Amino acid sequence: MKPCTEYREALWLDVYGELDPGKRTAWEKHLEACEGCRQEREQLALLLQAVKGNAPSPTLSREEAETLSSAIIRELKGEREETWWRKRVWRVPHRLIPALAAASILIVVLGWFGMKGLRSPSSSRSVSHVKSEEQIPVKDLDIIENLEILEEMETLRKLVHVVDHGDMASTTEQN
Repeated sequence: MKPCTEYREALWLDVYGELDPGKRTAWEKHLEACEGCRQEREQLALLLQAVKGNAPSPTLSREEAETLSSAIIRELKGEREETWWRKRVWRVPHRLIPALAAASILIVVLGWFGMKGLRSPSSSRSVSHVKSEEQIPVKDLDIIENLEILEEMETLRKLVHVVDHGDMASTTEQN
């Protein structure tokens, strides 16, 4: 007879001795009624006893057992053994960490401006720094920079001209 498929997990847990006590009573009632599960349980139990009897258990030296024991205890407590690089990093005094961060930021900023150039093209170049061929455009640079003001002045001049001539035309008509 074959064991029941819905009780396969309970069968394996029972053979290994890890079956939950709450499920054990239902499993034992099933074993009384099912011949296939009972035979399978007996065969698996005999097989496991034969394997345990024939296979030697691994032996650990005292140092290996202590190492394994301390690793398990550390893991259960949530502690971890620090790696070599963490030991070196944490030996640095904590007051140096902000200084190292500031130095790193300074290096990055200077590198950034060094790549971009510290001087941006300036519109207010002096005539002494400019070659003789470029002196004429530099002189006209003030005019170009103040073009809006000049346009406004031109508009005002036209307005004054219209107002002045308009006043003359009205005075001539009144005479």
